[in-house]
Amino acid sequence: GFGAMAAHIPDDGYCLVVHGPHVGITKDGLIGKVERPGIALVDNCCGSAIAASNYLKGITDGGAKITTKLQSFSDFQQGAVQELILPFGKRLGEAENRMKELPYALYDSQDILVRDIINTGKGGIKKGLALLGGIQINTGPDTLDYFHPLRFDLYDENGKVVDDLLPLIV
Repeated sequence: GFGAMAAHIPDDGYCLVVHGPHVGITKDGLIGKVERPGIALVDNCCGSAIAASNYLKGITDGGAKITTKLQSFSDFQQGAVQELILPFGKRLGEAENRMKELPYALYDSQDILVRDIINTGKGGIKKGLALLGGIQINTGPDTLDYFHPLRFDLYDENGKVVDDLLPLIV
């Protein structure tokens, strides 16, 4: 976990934590799909996020199949994504463009989770930690990908946020 990672930071060192979901955008502007080099299929991106969104839609629309199988041992990550998105059902259901809102909802859930992990493991912070959170935007093979920063906080050695660095990069 975080403590094991922090044990590798030099005593006088800092740590940069970068997190966030990703989303694809085609050259035609279709959100939730991406062209990949050498593959004719314009595929879902992020497939895990879309599957979680569909799972949530099934719950909120009343069409979900009731099951006692809460987590699949073969795909814990997908189960976690589905759990993390649950609080955002109403927000996604009311969104003008669900696929556009989906990465922001996932970011918000991940941001809560990552800040909790940092707070729990703050004893391992040496000189300080920078937390950069945002959304990775994947585009087609002929276009550069982008990162949309939404948080850039500097923590001191005690795990307290001492500066908001986001205005310096946006």
